[in-house]
Amino acid sequence: MQRTLLALAIATLPGLAAAGLASSIGAVTVYQDRAVVTRSASSELPAGEHELVLEKLPASLQENSLQVSAKSTGQATLLDVKVRDAFQADAANDRVKQLQDQIRKLEGQQAALDDQAAVLDNQRELVAMMQRGATEPAKDGPRPTLDELKAIQALSADTLTSALAGLRRVAEQREDLERQLSAAQSELGQLQGQLNRRTKTVTLRVNLARAGKLDLNVSYAVAGARWTPAYDARLRPADRSVDLGYFGVIRQSTGEDWNNVKLTLSTARPSLGGGAPKLNPWIIDVAAPPQPMPAPVAAAAPLMRSERARPAPKEAQAEMAYVDAVPEPEAAQVSTAEVQSAATSASFQIRTPATLPSDNSVQRVAITTAKLPATLQYQSTPSLREAVYLTAQASNNTEFPFLAGTLNTFLDDAFVAASAMKAVMPGEKVELSMGADDGISIKRQLVNRFTESTGFSGNGKRVTYEYKITVKNNKATKEQVTFKDRLPVSRNEKIEVKLLSPADRDIKREDDGVLAWNWELEPGKSRDTVLKFSVDYPGNIDVAGL
Repeated sequence: MQRTLLALAIATLPGLAAAGLASSIGAVTVYQDRAVVTRSASSELPAGEHELVLEKLPASLQENSLQVSAKSTGQATLLDVKVRDAFQADAANDRVKQLQDQIRKLEGQQAALDDQAAVLDNQRELVAMMQRGATEPAKDGPRPTLDELKAIQALSADTLTSALAGLRRVAEQREDLERQLSAAQSELGQLQGQLNRRTKTVTLRVNLARAGKLDLNVSYAVAGARWTPAYDARLRPADRSVDLGYFGVIRQSTGEDWNNVKLTLSTARPSLGGGAPKLNPWIIDVAAPPQPMPAPVAAAAPLMRSERARPAPKEAQAEMAYVDAVPEPEAAQVSTAEVQSAATSASFQIRTPATLPSDNSVQRVAITTAKLPATLQYQSTPSLREAVYLTAQASNNTEFPFLAGTLNTFLDDAFVAASAMKAVMPGEKVELSMGADDGISIKRQLVNRFTESTGFSGNGKRVTYEYKITVKNNKATKEQVTFKDRLPVSRNEKIEVKLLSPADRDIKREDDGVLAWNWELEPGKSRDTVLKFSVDYPGNIDVAGL
């Protein structure tokens, strides 16, 4: 809905002036769960009182969010604003009309195919009649000669082959048309479900002391719109940097199209409210004695279906909802956004006008691009998977906050993996997972595992594990490799775990028995280590987990 008519309601009261105005959506601010739409209109009006009606606004318009501002050279006064529901006979937008036209065209093509199939079936039946007439002549009629039978057979074969081939083509075309028709009908049904025939009407009363130009701005919040962050990270190993693209992915099904609007993406979250929730008292008391069991009674009649399906009270519903030679081509420049930081949020103003139809389709707009110097590091957990993963550690050197979102990673221009990115504020460190890299190999092998008796009387037991871990750098550059393994963690004082190899100076101990190695490998070089540990426990107990 590109333009909404501000129709003038003509009253019979003396002195009430009439003027026709047209408005258009000029700016939209999209949040993560709604949008604020701003409409503008202007016109020359005579002196006096005017009643202006904005029709066919979205049914999801939140009345408490409505704001109206007016400027005029005629000393205008805004008297009041009213909002009411209205019902339209037809609330279809341009996309709905396009789909309806497409469906009618496809149905017409289906009818033409049906006619073509009927003609081909008739030809096939005619061939069958000719064959029956040739082999079953009339009682007193002459029998066809051999040459006549051959001619009938040749004609029948040609005609029947052509008819069958035509029927196959018709079947293929009909199947393709049915797919197109099903897709168009599904999209139309979705759109018609979104386009509620109930709309909102806003009535404004203004008074002009003298004739002059009136400029109106009307803004309101609507549901059915949202945006989410998305990122493309391209690692450039040659210069040890990451080209990061920051995008906003927008969907909207508000019931009105946004055509050529000034678009802003906001990080504010209005749904969280203005302040921290209030704690209610945590009451504890002596437990009441249990109620005596009631005497058994006759079985009650089964509930009617309407009683079983009775909805919960509104208070319970609300509580549950709360819980849920040719010149070299040049790369195209990306139009990015301008950031404005407020006390509690940031706004990204997209520099170029945007058009977003109200069909819930996905549209991606560029917020910013950045070149981040990166420190490359390889990480691995060979006990779980013998693969080495490349990570790029950088710093957010932009003024843009990076919100949590999806991340597509590329090695130069080759797609590597899809993952997620955590929220990173300006100046904070960011770690980008770039996927597995076969340029570094790692192997973990169980060398030995044996059990022996311990103690003077031999009533103790010791289980010893020995693993060999080998890492090789197949690259032409020196690389940093970090890998982790683990020791068993004892939850009983009778069970003792001892690290036999490597020495503590060669590793870093982390929580829950995790051990970390941090190596710097020269190009083409390999290095190995031995992880050896023992578990001692009394022989009269069984140990779980070994």
